[in-house]
Amino acid sequence: MLTVFKAKLKEKTIKFKMEGFKKGITILVLAVLVGIPLLSLAEENPPPVVSNICGVIDVIAKVGRYLLFVLIALAVVFVIMAAFKYLTASGDAEAVKKANQQILYAVVAIVIGILASAVVPVVANIIIGADADTCHDLGRPVSPN
Repeated sequence: MLTVFKAKLKEKTIKFKMEGFKKGITILVLAVLVGIPLLSLAEENPPPVVSNICGVIDVIAKVGRYLLFVLIALAVVFVIMAAFKYLTASGDAEAVKKANQQILYAVVAIVIGILASAVVPVVANIIIGADADTCHDLGRPVSPN
């Protein structure tokens, strides 16, 4: 009886370790999928010193673009995970429903991210007002007139 108990305990311990290993691998893969594209955004030159309101708005716009990039990358990962859930559902109505909800949440996150990226130009135009042409166009240089 004791050997059966030990065998079952060892089996459960191995199963628990494998589940932790799978979670660790999943987190590592997600970190790589998000981290490697961010390396391409690295700059060789240090950013200029912020000295006026236009510089502050440029920094906020740049951070917003980076965050939007990360949001879209994560949403794509979640859509892929939902597609995997959908494919492995084997006709289970509850699993299909969860996969559909996950896809819907990812799409809603993308839409909210895109709408949120429109907030920076609106706020910049409110703060700067008519002098918006004197600043850089939120990170993109204005063509000379």
